[in-house]
Amino acid sequence: MPDLATFQLAFATAMCGTRTRGTLEGQPGFAVYRNTTPVALAETLRANYPVVGELLGDALFVETAFAFARHHPASDPVLLGYGPAFPAFLAAQPWIADLPYLPDVAAIERLRTEAHMAADASALGLADLAGLGTEHWPALRLRPHPATRIAWLQTPALTIWRAHHETPGFETLSPEWRAEGVLVTRPSGILEVHALDAPMHRMIFGLRLGETAGEAAAATASTYPEADIASAFAALVNAGALARPASLERN
Repeated sequence: MPDLATFQLAFATAMCGTRTRGTLEGQPGFAVYRNTTPVALAETLRANYPVVGELLGDALFVETAFAFARHHPASDPVLLGYGPAFPAFLAAQPWIADLPYLPDVAAIERLRTEAHMAADASALGLADLAGLGTEHWPALRLRPHPATRIAWLQTPALTIWRAHHETPGFETLSPEWRAEGVLVTRPSGILEVHALDAPMHRMIFGLRLGETAGEAAAATASTYPEADIASAFAALVNAGALARPASLERN
């Protein structure tokens, strides 16, 4: 009789559809487990990508999810984070030309999953900066909050995604075809999705690369001279996008 570790490895290998020299596939009831696995993965994808499911419709979504599960079996028994490659998988489908915004919608939903799973941390607030004084905050090296996610998408995917949550009659939506930025944050443990304009994107991207607050502000002003830099920075702070530096942690 094989030991537990050997059995678990053989079971997992067989579940993923890999040929083995063992006899697990012939055991009574094994087909039930094998057939249940892709169903579970498909339902996990539906939970992680609900708007994609709505846009595709039930039949096409199930077909696509099963195809994805065959190529991307779960590598972790905890399925909360399953499906990071799903947006790219959608982009490679032969019918995607009819739904060119779908991979970007999926990308937004993936950002939400990642933000949900991210570590906790204190968010920077405007009160922290007010207490510091305007002469000191430009030298701060701020970092995005661990739960912050950003993306610059080439389609109006955020408008479409929001319409499924907020707009009655989204089926008749005709958004302006333009690039959109998205910012996902988790202040107070609640996921929020915000529009991210180009100056805000440049600023937080610079902070993520290690620029000081002053350097990021100056670079943003140089790139976007018409932008209201103070408002862009305040919008990031108000959204909970930045982590509070250890030097500002309250006792």
